[in-house]
Amino acid sequence: MGRYFGTDGIRGVVHKALTHELAFRCGAACGYLLKKENDRCKVIIGSDTRASKDLLLGALVTGFCYAGVDVEHIGVLPTPALAFLIDRMGAAAGVMISASHNPYEYNGLKIMAKGGIKLPDEKEAEVERLMEPFTLLPAARPGQFSYNLKAKDFYCEHIKQACEEQPERIKVVFDCSNGAASETAERIFGSFNIDARFYHNRPDGFNINEGCGSMHMEELARLVKREGADLGFAFDGDADRCLACDRLGRPIDGDCILAVLALYLKQKNRLKKNTLVATVMSNLGLMERMNKEGINVPTAKVGDRYVLEEMLEQGYILGGEHSGHIIFLEKATTGDGQLTALMLLSAMKALGISGEEVHDIFTPFPQAQINVLADDLQKRKLMADEVFLKDVRKAESSFAERGRILVRASGTEPFIRILVEGPEKTAVQEVARALEESTKIRLSQLF
Repeated sequence: MGRYFGTDGIRGVVHKALTHELAFRCGAACGYLLKKENDRCKVIIGSDTRASKDLLLGALVTGFCYAGVDVEHIGVLPTPALAFLIDRMGAAAGVMISASHNPYEYNGLKIMAKGGIKLPDEKEAEVERLMEPFTLLPAARPGQFSYNLKAKDFYCEHIKQACEEQPERIKVVFDCSNGAASETAERIFGSFNIDARFYHNRPDGFNINEGCGSMHMEELARLVKREGADLGFAFDGDADRCLACDRLGRPIDGDCILAVLALYLKQKNRLKKNTLVATVMSNLGLMERMNKEGINVPTAKVGDRYVLEEMLEQGYILGGEHSGHIIFLEKATTGDGQLTALMLLSAMKALGISGEEVHDIFTPFPQAQINVLADDLQKRKLMADEVFLKDVRKAESSFAERGRILVRASGTEPFIRILVEGPEKTAVQEVARALEESTKIRLSQLF
């Protein structure tokens, strides 16, 4: 992670970690680099539903125009819609104003290059060098600003046409998280022969992810059981991830979705190299089931950008995270929650399975996940501290051959994340609690 960029762009509480002045510098720096490649170019900008979107939009537009780059605002829409539209609108890059699953107080800047691919680490480093210290001069010919609020229509048609097996005679609940899917979900899923019910699709700028969406699966479970639905889907604020639950209200995470999609693509002889790309956070139960099916599961670092890198380098077409970021490289270059929901419905029909069978597609190993509060400085210092790393290695050795341990700094939130996984629930919980305690103790000693 750099000074400003984390694993998913620049993100933070607005007016604190993320200010309008920072957004201006980011726009100007990105614009300067784009101008070096093409003197007359255009950037498109979209956002989720947060109230702070207008503040940051104005600052970003000013920065790009300052650098001589034209800007087209395409309104409120999902992150994958922005990624899809970059090439189709002849843009050199795109910026999504969103903090994904975070509360409304947060916002972020996700920068994408041609092809809808997030900037690689080295490009983000270049942007940071130009942002701090900021010495860029204004372009002799400033950029111009325009609106195109119909662009999302092309995205909705694209997702509908991506459907491979027409879902029918099924009742489905969709939780739009009062986010970007509020603009698109009904247009997409309302066009199929299913009984679709839409909830939390009335954003007011402050209720995004509030007690709803993929971060609050208990709400989706409640809605599914109340409606007597067969299945439910929950998106996050910018609709690039999707989680589900069966008719009993049991959660279906990204690992279960990936397993079903891998089996579906293998049945169709389309799973390239018989490989599914997961991350180090994926459950060992997924690996075990896929191995039985003759499917390889290499793991990437946490973050859909790293999953995509592995897929592009090795020629794979399916990958994702347990959090619900699923990438179908045949159809998209980024995680797309609504595409994931549609593909899961297609796979269920083709395989002849129910939501309950999706939930039970493999037997998960017991896991304990704990978040310990830590700011950016604390995260950097702790993860480089040999005393702390020794404690982690000691815990790993005590857990050898019975599971695994992963301790990492979150790239999107102020936490040290601890994951412990193994076949015995009691042992997993004990090791996790011990690691939590040692993390807190070492933080108190260092700061």
